[in-house]
Amino acid sequence: MPNAFPVSNQISNGCEYFHKSNSSGISSLILSYAGEEACLPGHRFGPAIRSQYLLHFITKGKGQFCVEGKTYPLKANQVFLIQPNITTYYSADTKDPWAYIWVGFDGSDARKILQDCGLLERPYVDYNPDKTLLQCLKNIIDGLQNETTNDFRLLGDLFTIFGYLKDSRDASPSGGGGDNNHYLIDAVDYIKTNYFKRITVQDIADHIAIDRTYLYRLFIQGYAMSPKQFLQNYRIHSASNFLANTNMAVSDIAARCGFNDVSTFCAHFKKSTGFTPKQYRNIDGNLQMTWKAL
Repeated sequence: MPNAFPVSNQISNGCEYFHKSNSSGISSLILSYAGEEACLPGHRFGPAIRSQYLLHFITKGKGQFCVEGKTYPLKANQVFLIQPNITTYYSADTKDPWAYIWVGFDGSDARKILQDCGLLERPYVDYNPDKTLLQCLKNIIDGLQNETTNDFRLLGDLFTIFGYLKDSRDASPSGGGGDNNHYLIDAVDYIKTNYFKRITVQDIADHIAIDRTYLYRLFIQGYAMSPKQFLQNYRIHSASNFLANTNMAVSDIAARCGFNDVSTFCAHFKKSTGFTPKQYRNIDGNLQMTWKAL
């Protein structure tokens, strides 16, 4: 880890090299340092604050990354981002400790590049462990160690790395990483098992440990609706089943489906179905619903 911060007292197998000068004169993207480490079980770093952007490419094993009060369990073939001036903490798994390669950088275009790679929506993404990508990371480490590689070659390798991250993002069905379907499945499962509670979109995002903005994007791309609308639709869908198949009072159904009061429930139900709850019950629930089946 960078020498500017305290590290664990545990001894790990690693190395790190700093870029002594920026002779290229390019300020849009500046390489700062790079290194690699095969961590010992439970090896940890932080809490610490960085002054540059820092990417860790996990090559094997697993661990956890903590940032802004959230903890992300991560594994091989994922890369996580540390942003400047934000407190972070991360540690290797005690049974299957991770190994990773890191590269630190800065520059006027750094944030825009990371945004294009999907790393500002959430602090990590999947990556394809392509030989060329891994070789570029190794090239940067070797170049900084030997001090013989010119800055243009170093920046060329760094841009190639970003190119691979951008390709990985663009190749995914929803444009943001290979495990997006997993997040959607987890979010929908959470809704289906907790819709009767007073849950919010923030509760859903917190449960699956992703940013609320990113959750919104996944639902728009996957269901063409916001997570709030999805939750509302599922509550109405469940309420329609209760109306058609039980003799429960409308007030009890409203409470059972997570609505604050009967009037709010009735307003949302009519807006969604075109019928009041009483009208819907009188037609025995044989109404063809207008939203996509959940």
